[in-house]
Amino acid sequence: MTTLTIRIDEKLKSKASSRAEKMGIPLTLVVKNALKNFIETKRIIIGEAEIMKVTPQIQKKMNKIAKLFSK
Repeated sequence: MTTLTIRIDEKLKSKASSRAEKMGIPLTLVVKNALKNFIETKRIIIGEAEIMKVTPQIQKKMNKIAKLFSK
């Protein structure tokens, strides 16, 4: 095991700790789960927006769409 030290807003930590406590789980479990999901899915959700990896296949399709709009 190792220790991870991160800097976050006090209000965010307080709200997250409170929510985890109400659910009966430690905040550490929430963070570990988020990291595991990030590794497994290779995705991260920021707010309502989801960041996705643009594969070569997706880039090819995006280029075709861009050409259609530039006509």
